[in-house]
Amino acid sequence: MKKNWKFFMLACVWLTALNIAACGQVKEDEIVIIEEIDADQQENSAPAVEHTNSETKENEIIIEEKSDINQQESSMQEAEDTGLEATADELLDLFINGSINAVDSTDLTSTFNIADLNMDSEEGDAYSIGEKIDLDNDGENELIICGPYGGIYLDARDNKVYEFAVADGTALILSYTYYNGAVWIMYSNRSSAGFEFYHLEKFEGADNLVAEMNFGEEFDVNNAEAGMKYTLNGTEISYDEYTELCSKIFAAEENTTS
Repeated sequence: MKKNWKFFMLACVWLTALNIAACGQVKEDEIVIIEEIDADQQENSAPAVEHTNSETKENEIIIEEKSDINQQESSMQEAEDTGLEATADELLDLFINGSINAVDSTDLTSTFNIADLNMDSEEGDAYSIGEKIDLDNDGENELIICGPYGGIYLDARDNKVYEFAVADGTALILSYTYYNGAVWIMYSNRSSAGFEFYHLEKFEGADNLVAEMNFGEEFDVNNAEAGMKYTLNGTEISYDEYTELCSKIFAAEENTTS
């Protein structure tokens, strides 16, 4: 009986040891499995987060670009819809900001934006924003874009911006002057030696030309002995008359070359 009891106790101890060992192995296996699952989750989740962040940034950029486009379109639509509420200054500011285009004076179906002009002030042929001056004597300001040979003058009316006057090389140097109580747009032609010609235009509203003046000097090829020939509106005048006129015109001239 005692031997059987001892044998039974030894068997219990042996079985308990086996159970403990088995349980320990299971827990170790569980730990390994859990660690592998965690590692897999980290590997799968990290790229997903990075990818999500990248997509979010791209979406933000797209949203910002669309917002800029919408704002520009909104400004352009606002300029078209403002009616009498849109002043000349407001329209000209919209052009300066790049929100609306200006209509080309030589082709009313063509437009240009300020971004189309070279606005780099470090270059000799660059354009720059000049003053707002009433150039057409209508009580509202026009915008001067200073530039090569006198640049560009812009007028705002009918909820649009129009090219009012533009320079074109040495044969059409653009400026303006004050004469007889009004502003005159002046084009100067000094394209060849021994020849100077000036064309002036007076407006009462940019679409209403009310007066013109032409004067200049040139060498008379038909009468070399006569020397220089001076004219005013096609009629020959004396040197004294010519110099008196020039003194009035050029004393008040404003140069808008950049």
